[in-house]
Amino acid sequence: MARKRKTKRSLQMPSELNQKLLTSANMSNDEILETFHTSYEGLDSNEYEKLKEQYGPNSIGSRKKHQWYHSFIEAVFNPFSIILIVIAILDVVIPSMRNWPSFGIILGILFITCFVRMFQEIRSNKASERLNDMIETTAAVERNGIKKEIPIDEIVPGDIVHLAAGDMVPADLMILNAKDLFIAQSAITGESEPVEKTAGFNKDNNVKTSLEANNLCFMGTSVSSGTAKAIVLNTGNNTLFGRIARSIFKKRPKTNFDKGIRNVSLLLLITTVIMVIIVFALQGGLGIGSNRWITSITFSLALAVGLTPELLPMIVTVNLAKEAFQLSKQKIIVKNINSIQSFGAVDVLCTDKTGTLTEDRIILEHHFNIENKEDSRVLIYGYLNSYFQTGLKNLLDLAIIEKTKQIGLDQTANEFIKIDEIPFDFQRRRMSVIIKDLNERNQLITKGALEEILTICDYAEYKGKVVKITSRLRSQVRNNVRALNEQGMRVIAIATNYKPLPVDRPFNVKDEDAMKLVGYVALLDPPKLSARKAILDLQKRGVQVKVLTGDNDAVAKYVCSQVGLKGKKILLGSEIETMTKERLQKKVMSTTIFAKLSPEQKVMVVEAIKNNKHVVGFMGDGINDAAAMRTADLGISVDTAVDVAKESADIILLEKDLTFLGNGCVEGRKTYANIIKYIKMTVSSNFGNMLSMLVASIWLSAYGILPMRPEQILILNLIYDFAQLAMPWDNVDKDFVNKPRSWNARSILRFMLCIGPISSIFDIATFLVMFYVMKWNNTGIENLFQTGWFLESLLTQTAVVIILRSNKFPFHNTSPSLPVVLSLTTILLIGLIFVLTPGFEPVFTHLSTASYAPIIGYILLIVAGYILTAQFAKVGYIKLFHSWL
Repeated sequence: MARKRKTKRSLQMPSELNQKLLTSANMSNDEILETFHTSYEGLDSNEYEKLKEQYGPNSIGSRKKHQWYHSFIEAVFNPFSIILIVIAILDVVIPSMRNWPSFGIILGILFITCFVRMFQEIRSNKASERLNDMIETTAAVERNGIKKEIPIDEIVPGDIVHLAAGDMVPADLMILNAKDLFIAQSAITGESEPVEKTAGFNKDNNVKTSLEANNLCFMGTSVSSGTAKAIVLNTGNNTLFGRIARSIFKKRPKTNFDKGIRNVSLLLLITTVIMVIIVFALQGGLGIGSNRWITSITFSLALAVGLTPELLPMIVTVNLAKEAFQLSKQKIIVKNINSIQSFGAVDVLCTDKTGTLTEDRIILEHHFNIENKEDSRVLIYGYLNSYFQTGLKNLLDLAIIEKTKQIGLDQTANEFIKIDEIPFDFQRRRMSVIIKDLNERNQLITKGALEEILTICDYAEYKGKVVKITSRLRSQVRNNVRALNEQGMRVIAIATNYKPLPVDRPFNVKDEDAMKLVGYVALLDPPKLSARKAILDLQKRGVQVKVLTGDNDAVAKYVCSQVGLKGKKILLGSEIETMTKERLQKKVMSTTIFAKLSPEQKVMVVEAIKNNKHVVGFMGDGINDAAAMRTADLGISVDTAVDVAKESADIILLEKDLTFLGNGCVEGRKTYANIIKYIKMTVSSNFGNMLSMLVASIWLSAYGILPMRPEQILILNLIYDFAQLAMPWDNVDKDFVNKPRSWNARSILRFMLCIGPISSIFDIATFLVMFYVMKWNNTGIENLFQTGWFLESLLTQTAVVIILRSNKFPFHNTSPSLPVVLSLTTILLIGLIFVLTPGFEPVFTHLSTASYAPIIGYILLIVAGYILTAQFAKVGYIKLFHSWL
């Protein structure tokens, strides 16, 4: 049997497919069998082989399997990596600046970055594939009059399929005959309750789409109860399921992360090019000597390396890989490693209702008499009807039986014997059982839809008495039931016979007459206990939660009210269909609940929210959710989702619970914090150095002094970047993760322009001291000048990490992690070894002798001034822009 989990949501029917299915639905059984050259006994072997060749396997085409080299190529060809590759090539192509160690280090960084990213994505994709491999689906098919189980992909149009409770509908089908068949087709309509299906097209229902046809079933739905025999109309990509799936595997829109990376890359590239051109022109034009232009090229390209945060790809990848591992321990599989940062940036979460906000099961909420009071007698009557009915119990019957057991009234059935049954049918919309008690008295109990029950009731139990049903009493009952419907509940009315029943003949529908209404039961898919807390947690963290469902508005409104989502106005799919994009864009932000949506309308809502400059996450598990998931910045699914939904997702939850999303948001924001720390600290520090270089180029070129050797620039950059390798493990302030965080290139540019020049001021102060106080102002002793500036730069860049890593005062309510402290200590020791010990000439001149003690003192004084100034600048920046990072 084809046994598989249920799917959810609403699908929009392509017009040509809709017409084709409606044409088939209107045919009689004989006509449809003739059309497909088959019979009630199924296809013969020869016909099957022809059809198999014609239609191919009954499977949904999807994207090609993700190969390892796809991940590698994606890791290599991103903006940051391309910049590094260009710099590495320049390191060895230009003879005058050929630097093989730098070339090797940059390529090593690229290799490690690409390997880590590739390894993480391959591991995540394999985990997702293992989830799919756990499920093998078969179906019961009749061929040559023999019924047998076959793999679902071997089914062809014209096959005769047998359905039973628990089966997955293996293709688009037309029902030939059925008994008590209920289909869970929330994947098609978004309805949380099963839908009754019968043979024979009901032309009285004013059917406009094949989704409304009572005799059609669709691939991706499942059988809740009953049995049926059906003919296959469409298979694979020709099914409704397949048509929608094909539209999903298109190129995904750029996410917030993609746009952020692109903008930051352009910012860094443009800044680097402008600075390099200016320095090159000044150094070459104002310098002295015949080799000044060659020296200028070498120096300018060294600046390009210095200004570029070459460790950024590695910092980003290590951050993402670390958080992916953390999330895996919290039952979250990361398929797309870049999506972790999107997790932290999401400020609007769109989610479905069934199974996310609710338990995805039916429970009996109330058993009321007609006074709208809880009454155990009503529950007992309902229980006896459900308990004694023949065949498989549907979800409503099981809910009634379960509730009776919980209360302890299920032993009542031992006092009765079943005599007869009047089965359910779609004309009466009710069913009855006849039972006999210990006193040999027969009793007929009927349950069904309220209006159908009212038509057969002349009496009612009211305030302990049996009274005639008046129009006033009928109106009161209808109002009570309407109130329950508005709370999202399905109501089943219950009646019993008032007049004595005969004992010596079979019973039929004529006996359902002049009955007594005893009450009604109300059933509901209950809200999850954890949903309210999870939504509150998300809201506290700055994430708006919106519900997008294919279910009806009354159910959606009630469930949302139970989990703390208030929505005065509900936006329906029919209303969205008539709106302009501009009006919808205004409407979506003031609306919390969207109901009766098709997949296209879900996409429209997501796009409208994104156009309002929000980062959107979408959580779904059905084929009809996949398009919206791919449109969103972050697609979230669950391990029990349909394969297409999981393939469209960036994140897969191993449990369908919003609680896990709060944890994911925190981890995503930690990732962003530690990445943005590196970017802002590095670009502001490097920008300050470049400004200093610009000043030095104008001022010192006339004296033939090079401010810092290219080798010193590269060494300084590399040991500083080494310290940054620990940044993914740095502590993040608790208040920082309470707000969504997204990429903002303007913020980085503003930060660089405001903070970078501060270090330049103190660099220039160092120049002045060395030039005028220490008299290091000629080409013969320029190594001293260069080494002195190297030392000052090393100390200020170390201070930068401590000061700029948090909004707070250093070591007051915030402290760097132990790995960061150790890495900073290491680079200080390495730098001091270069500067204070002999043996590194001609790149460095050691400053360990007594004659150089004054410059050490001056530099330490300058660095202390820089630390105080940078701290005050940070306070002012926060007051102006309300945020540091």
